[in-house]
Amino acid sequence: MVQTLREKIGALFKRSELTEITEDSSVQKIADFYPVFFDFVFRKYGVKVTPEDRHNSLKNFVQQYRLPPPQVVFMEVQLSSLNQTIEEISPSEAQRLMGEQTTLRVLDVREDWELSMGTLPKSVPLTAELLDEILRNKNKEETFLLYCHFGIRSLDAASYLADRGFTKVYVLKGGIDSWAKEIDPSLPRYEGAYC
Repeated sequence: MVQTLREKIGALFKRSELTEITEDSSVQKIADFYPVFFDFVFRKYGVKVTPEDRHNSLKNFVQQYRLPPPQVVFMEVQLSSLNQTIEEISPSEAQRLMGEQTTLRVLDVREDWELSMGTLPKSVPLTAELLDEILRNKNKEETFLLYCHFGIRSLDAASYLADRGFTKVYVLKGGIDSWAKEIDPSLPRYEGAYC
């Protein structure tokens, strides 16, 4: 089974901020993970979150305002967060972005053994140390391009950044495999990683 970046991060840091969110989590804790939460419930349901609401559990909050079940609201918030801040781009769009954005950070989300197969220009592996540095950064408008083998793990990692307020997060659609097919055929295509 492939371990997601979120699971790896949780195992590496074991911080309380990375604990699992449940229906008993406070509205504020959810908003800490998903900064779009307050705006989302106002736009979707017309509910303006009060200071008192922030201490309520999600379960009590949805009951109080007669919203759908907590799991539904939480899933909608996650999708809203993803849709607003992450953009999947084609290899040609990624190549153009790399040429135009001098401060772009290209992050490789693959395993160590995959890195030996080749990397994109200007990319660095997304290690736990680098992630920690990124999360400490106050500039939430820094631009990132993430990639993996086929674009699944990088989407998960991009979601993790977006959930923490980063607003310019791109994912290479189809991963380095699509880059090898469309941009640089000299990069070897490989098997053994399915996402």
